Amino acid sequence: MKMKLSIAAALSHDSRLLILDEATSGLDPIVRSELLDVFLEFIQDEGHSILLSSHILSDLEKACDYITFIHGGQILFSEPKDELLEKYALVKCSEAEYLTMDQSAVIGARKSSFGVEALAFRDRISPQTAWDPASIEDIMLYFTKEAIQ
Repeated sequence: MKMKLSIAAALSHDSRLLILDEATSGLDPIVRSELLDVFLEFIQDEGHSILLSSHILSDLEKACDYITFIHGGQILFSEPKDELLEKYALVKCSEAEYLTMDQSAVIGARKSSFGVEALAFRDRISPQTAWDPASIEDIMLYFTKEAIQ
């Protein structure tokens, strides 16, 4: 309730910019969704912006146009969300298939008993390689891991 009151107060001042830190954390899914709808309505006016810091990545995917990932005090990327999601792919393959991949295309990878999962630049993957779209969470996870050798 305290968070909802704080956001209502911020919106009542006809602010052009809201700076919100973990605005949806601790809220139940229904209230969180309603609050994100309020944020989306707020930014429909091109004169309004929101700087939202959050660990809830699904909120970022729903409400943000740009994603900036800060890890260990470094900005690892700052890009329009749609371009970011189009840029990367999640490849799931055997270790042998992974070793044949262009390693300069790989951002990060992890090996398990099931094979290898790697984040790679979508446009540098062989057309024969099977891949899935990468989520914001996938991208952030692999940007913080070293590729396996």
